[in-house]
Amino acid sequence: MSPPHTFVSEVSDDVLDRFYSIPNSIGAPFLPGPTHESALALLEVLRHDFRNHHTYVNDLGFHNHSSHHVLAIYALGASPELIKYAYRTHLPKLLPVLVSPESITEKNFTEHLGDEKYYDAYLAFFMDYLQDNSPTEALEHFIFSPLYNYVPDLQPDGPCFRNHPHMLNRLLAGVAHPFIHLAYGFEFGILGQVAEGLAQVAVHKPDQIELIPPSYFTKSELLDGDNNLVSDILSALSLSQSSKNHTLASERRPTFAFHRRIRDDPAFKIEIPDNHQQWFPAAMKQVGNAIFCLVQEWTKEWLSGAHSSVDTELRLKGMIEEVIWGNAIWYGVGGWVSRGDDGRATNADFFLAHLVTSSIFLPRFLLKEEASSTSSAFNPGGALPFANRLLLLQTYLSMATAWKIIRGDHALPIVDFYTATDAQMFAPIRAGPRALPSPFSSWTRIIASGLQSPDEHTPKLVRALADFAVRWGTRAAGYYSTGKNDSGTDGCWRPLEGIERLDGTLFVRIAGITLERLGWVHESEGARHWDRDGFTL
Repeated sequence: MSPPHTFVSEVSDDVLDRFYSIPNSIGAPFLPGPTHESALALLEVLRHDFRNHHTYVNDLGFHNHSSHHVLAIYALGASPELIKYAYRTHLPKLLPVLVSPESITEKNFTEHLGDEKYYDAYLAFFMDYLQDNSPTEALEHFIFSPLYNYVPDLQPDGPCFRNHPHMLNRLLAGVAHPFIHLAYGFEFGILGQVAEGLAQVAVHKPDQIELIPPSYFTKSELLDGDNNLVSDILSALSLSQSSKNHTLASERRPTFAFHRRIRDDPAFKIEIPDNHQQWFPAAMKQVGNAIFCLVQEWTKEWLSGAHSSVDTELRLKGMIEEVIWGNAIWYGVGGWVSRGDDGRATNADFFLAHLVTSSIFLPRFLLKEEASSTSSAFNPGGALPFANRLLLLQTYLSMATAWKIIRGDHALPIVDFYTATDAQMFAPIRAGPRALPSPFSSWTRIIASGLQSPDEHTPKLVRALADFAVRWGTRAAGYYSTGKNDSGTDGCWRPLEGIERLDGTLFVRIAGITLERLGWVHESEGARHWDRDGFTL
């Protein structure tokens, strides 16, 4: 083992070779294109970024997206030259990494949380930790354990409340940027990216205590050592750990009733201040607790009737599906209906796009079979315990819901959206005289322009939507039809109207109207900016 490192400048090239080695995955959506040469170009720019740049690009806490950009286009098949060029576009706005005032140890770990001056020291600390521990062990210890979230002897109502570690809170803060950074490392099997992500978590501000309260971490009398709220839900199910001679609980499919309630319930209407830095604090004050309570209700509704760990894993899979499709509906259908009358194809909301780009990582973290399939050499720890996977999904959904509410009050007319769009409407139509008389797939055109977009968020969005199309592209219309008009004694879990029209073409429709709005740069159109005016009815 190498000696401990105090700061990044002390990390040797030998250690860096281990932390930035050839990715063990080409990333979703598993397209041909990545080569050994493009992998080497990727590692070159990632190592340069590690050595030279901070995780923020300004004193407002805006994030360094350079690694997100190059990893996304690497997965989409970028050449070595394009990877290097894309990285160079970020250099003018990146800040240099600075030597921290002191090193970080287990003893003083919590003293400098939220202080960007200590990014260098936290990064060195996590690199040392990951030399002897797996990435999963790092998450369990530093992100999910009560010790690094809530300290019981502090007074919840006193001035020291926000001095709790709040590491899970920090992971999902800033429109989930720390989660995104960390998750890229897990997806591609790059230890250095994991360490950077953990360091970004540590220096991030916790801005959603109302969504991730101490009650998630206070010790439960029911399941010693587990998270309280989650363990209470699971213990109430009286789960059996054996699947032998067990009849699976009835299948549950997403109804998107959660999304209907967020849209329709006056409890989720808020007043947004003009200052964008006050948007999230205002939402937390006005609806944070209501979101938290609805997510708890949603969790119990999904898990009710489960009798074994096999049941809960299947239910979790359906919950993840509902969150991912719901984010796509919020961004895509909501953006389309809020496009206005100025001729734009959609309102391509910059903030809600992050819900789509971050949700690509949920299956890899939360589905046991996908998390366990990660290279054992990279992550011998395997999947997180079920309770922590459920907790991550609950808190992620809470964060996503808050941002949807912030971005505006809008309808979700799925039927109208499907009537106005088509899976082939953006397919290239030119073909040679000997070609079969049929349009190409829209994805060939979408991926080409997404890959070459000068804005890093566009390839990230295209990659996420393409991955969802790989997962669910063959899903037929009618799959989500429940045959019910009501669910629950008070009808509060009625399905979202129009879901009978949903099929696997949802994602190509959303990708197509997004590129129509942002520009088909592969076809010499100019790149246009993301929209930031919000959604309105």
